[in-house]
Formats: sequence, C-alpha cells, structure tokens
Amino acid sequence: MKKLSLSIILLITLFFAGCMEFPSQEPDIGTVRVFLTDAVIPVEDIDSLMVRIESISLYGDEDQPVVISDTPFEVDIVTLVGATYELPNTSSVSGIYNQLRMEVGAATLTANGEIFPVTVNSGSLKINDLDLTIDENATTTIVLDFDLSKSLIINGRWEDLKIEEDNGGINSRKDKVHMTPVLHVRHGSLFDVTGVASSSIYPLLVALFPENGGEALTTFTHEDNPIWDQGEFRFCKVVSGDYRIEFFDNYTDEGFSIDESESRYQPLFVTVVDRDVDLGTIVLVEK
Repeated sequence: MKKLSLSIILLITLFFAGCMEFPSQEPDIGTVRVFLTDAVIPVEDIDSLMVRIESISLYGDEDQPVVISDTPFEVDIVTLVGATYELPNTSSVSGIYNQLRMEVGAATLTANGEIFPVTVNSGSLKINDLDLTIDENATTTIVLDFDLSKSLIINGRWEDLKIEEDNGGINSRKDKVHMTPVLHVRHGSLFDVTGVASSSIYPLLVALFPENGGEALTTFTHEDNPIWDQGEFRFCKVVSGDYRIEFFDNYTDEGFSIDESESRYQPLFVTVVDRDVDLGTIVLVEK
C-alpha cells in the first residue's frame, strides 16, 4: 500500500473520511503523488472556504519544470480538517528538486451562511530548499499543508463582519477577508496520528509539537457525524519522530498563540516510528 499527502497521481480523490489508503501497482518509473491537507481553521464559524488552485510545479536542475497540475481546480479547505485531497499522479519523473511553486487564484469564504469574497494576496507561492529526491522505480509523497491560522486575515473584528443582508449585504463585506496562503511541506516516509479526545468541550484545538524543535501541526477534534466520532482527530502524514500533543479549549481568547499560550490539560507524548499511530480514547486530565 502506498500513501501520500499532496502527491502527484493520475486521479483526483477527495478523502472524506481522513487519509485513506488504497492499493496501487508498484511503478516501474519514478512517480510523484501530491495530497492537500489543512491545519487550523475556526470550524465553529466557517461553513466552507473554496480556493481555486491554478497550477503546481516542481523545479530542479533541468531547464523545464515538472508540472504536477496545470488544470485549475477548486477545493474546499474546510473538508481537509484531518483529511487529504489527492492531486493527479505525475510519472516518468526522477531527479532532485529544490523548489515547488503553486499559483492560487480566487477564494470565497462562507461563514454562518453568509458569503465573503476573499482577497488573495501573494497568490504565487514558492517553497524553496525542498531537497526532494525522486527515485526511479519508487513512489514519492509530498504533503502541502495549508495553515489557515496564518493564512486568513480579517480586517476588523470578526463579529463585526456578521452583517445581515438588510444592513449592506455582500457589498459591505468586500475587502474584509484577506488570504496570504501559508504552506508547510512534508515529504518522505509519512504516517498518520489519530485519537479520540474525551471532553465535554468541542471542538478542541489539538497541536502536535516535534520534540526536536520545528513548527507545530494543528487540527481540531470533530463532533459526532457520519464520518467522524465525537472528539476524533487526525494528523495526516507526519514524519517519524518524538512528539508532544497539547489540547486547547482557549484558542478563541484574544492574543492566543499556539506557541506561547498555556493549555489547561496535561500533554501527551507519542513516538512515531515507521507506522501509523492510533492513540485510542484519550481522557484529558487538567494540570
């Protein structure tokens, strides 16, 4: 079984139930698979965030880039909380690539049933120092992780943007929501970390901190629905290593910072080594 998270394959699949696996034949040429996933997003208010991606390409020593996708497509980032969106595979690829470029076009935010046009700033993204080696006779996985906690910017107070139609409607919402897309890139051997947080508060913000330093990955717990269990969360496609998991119920507080704010719950420590990790049901204990 092969798994990827922002890889390049000849099929577009939306993973509604998380990072799912499916069988694939062993390739006889280098293949790249790309999946799209998401980090933090205020799920209690946002119904959807439709983002149009114009193109994705890899750049290396060759004169011509490897085009992962040059056919524009739209994806609802909200569906990527604990899930992935797989892009078409790209085969007949090998070599060393140090830059990934993504062109992001228009975006539309729907919150509490109201539509907000999103102004996309710096829609041309360049991820440098990728250090990605694509070998022949192998499938390579790349994860592009949207960090919406850093990508979305609200002009003014969010509460002030919840405007009724008879008080200005959509025209009054123009230029209120801006997006400068922020991506985290992972590649190599990647594994899922899942669990169910037992708490009376939902959703919880869950953060996965690498013990050797680096940026935290974030997601939310889910409420009970046909896809997710109550309190279930999933970190898609993380590298092997030692991690600390923190649970936050204060992420809506003014001045909240994932790196500086304190959780009132004791952390959980986990080691990821060459396989997915299912933490089962986690009983949160206050400090």
